[in-house]
Amino acid sequence: MNAAKNNVCDAPRHDDVEAPAASKSPARASSSDDAYGGMLGYVLGLFVFYVGHDALQEHNFRREGFEFGWFMTCVEIGTMFACALIWEGGAAAFSGGSKDAAAPEDVAARRWYLVGLVFVIALSQGTGSVALQHVNYPVKVAFKSCKLVPTMLFSQCVNKSSYGTQEYAAAALMCLALALLGLADAAHATHATHAYGLLLLVVAVCSDAVVPNFQEKLLRGLKMPLGTMVIYSNAGSFALVLAYVSFTGELARAVASERRVSTTSGSRRRRGCRVARLMNEGGWPRLVCGTRRRAGPAGVCSVFAAAASTRRARGRGGGAGL
Repeated sequence: MNAAKNNVCDAPRHDDVEAPAASKSPARASSSDDAYGGMLGYVLGLFVFYVGHDALQEHNFRREGFEFGWFMTCVEIGTMFACALIWEGGAAAFSGGSKDAAAPEDVAARRWYLVGLVFVIALSQGTGSVALQHVNYPVKVAFKSCKLVPTMLFSQCVNKSSYGTQEYAAAALMCLALALLGLADAAHATHATHAYGLLLLVVAVCSDAVVPNFQEKLLRGLKMPLGTMVIYSNAGSFALVLAYVSFTGELARAVASERRVSTTSGSRRRRGCRVARLMNEGGWPRLVCGTRRRAGPAGVCSVFAAAASTRRARGRGGGAGL
């Protein structure tokens, strides 16, 4: 009788069994919501920064005299390397890969794939930027839109992935639609498209199709840490492009051009501020006298033109604060 009572007392009650499961479900749901929220944030950030990057890139190449595609690539990859280094904790991130236990054959394979990744990143970014010196931006967008199909083909070779006919057909239709959208905008282009620019875009698209496959091989196949891959690949690509622009002289030409543009803009701003100050202090007589002492009749004519533009700006309400 006592044994039966003990068995009954020791047996788990229904409430005790169900309570832990009921208490775990909200935590599991909240972690799932956090994961989806984080993924949504990453996707939105990717689109926002990618659109901003393309807008700034197009703006720079529309500036007269800007023909420094490899220099722009060097700045872009250098910025990505610096941001990745800060995100991963500074210089200590370079020693993080040594703590990762991996088989010797995996370490050797990682090095070869990392070298290939460095090369294709530099080639993809550089040729895509240089192509904008020979083609319009919508043409580049149209070519880049066709990257999905070669990416799937390279994935079969590198990562042994398999895709069905329907997936290839869907990818081809999407690429065709995006390409037609870009080419429709190219009809209103400001300058002509050259064959050399199209060849550069073909190289950029093929190289860009290899990049995600090498990244997938390093991350999933060879279990390389994400931070280590990002830092080392961007550091290698930055060093490669920096060596190229230094050897060809593009780095010096680009720095001199940007310095000249900055100096010209600064002198224009100072001249406009001086015209506005003379107008506020003494009107037209003070403006003419102050200019004649410094630059003679030619200076008077140039300042009259600047003053006229300042006066028009005031009429529109732009010079009220001067």
